[in-house]
Amino acid sequence: MERVIVFLFISVALNGCATVNSMAVDKGTRTVDTAAKSIVLMTIDIFRSDNSRHVPIPIVVKLEKPNAQSNQDRQNFKLAKNTDAVEENGHTIYMARIALEPGLYKLAEVSGQANAFPFYGTTFMVPLLLDLEVAPHSVTYIGRVTAELWPRQEGEFRAGSIIPLIEQSVAGISTGTWDITVDDRSEKDIALFRANYPALATIPINSNPLPSFDRAALQR
Repeated sequence: MERVIVFLFISVALNGCATVNSMAVDKGTRTVDTAAKSIVLMTIDIFRSDNSRHVPIPIVVKLEKPNAQSNQDRQNFKLAKNTDAVEENGHTIYMARIALEPGLYKLAEVSGQANAFPFYGTTFMVPLLLDLEVAPHSVTYIGRVTAELWPRQEGEFRAGSIIPLIEQSVAGISTGTWDITVDDRSEKDIALFRANYPALATIPINSNPLPSFDRAALQR
């Protein structure tokens, strides 16, 4: 049953009104081709510090074009711990390698699960709504997104849905919010990408960090 619930969540999260993509570069990639699509690099650190067994695990990065109308305008990118993550100072850092056609996008959210027995299918969403411009024929680092789960105060956005009621509450998702920061960690993170993905080891990587996360704008 656990596997069925997890599979159903991943299917809905990935396929809901969007085009589903794997990461652009893996450990076996020999060369990087940016003729049609550029590559955007970002690191993701989503965590909680309260020793809960419901550890948040990111599964999907969601982007969309301005005024998105179709699945093609909405792009979902799959994350997997065994291929996309490294351990760093007790945190699991995910390395997203996203292939996009040049143009304007909105980095909408990172979503995932925080499962622990006996509750599975517990979901969360880290909302970002950050503007991103992708230059042609480029590989560009855009920053590190860090989100820590905190107790929610009145008026703050929730860390995820309130449904199912018991599961989301026990996991601290419906009663929590995210403390979100977007930082330029280019010196450290670019080295991380180069060390883990040989195809990125020697090619030029630009740095164009995302704007700061605007919590007030999100809650309006």
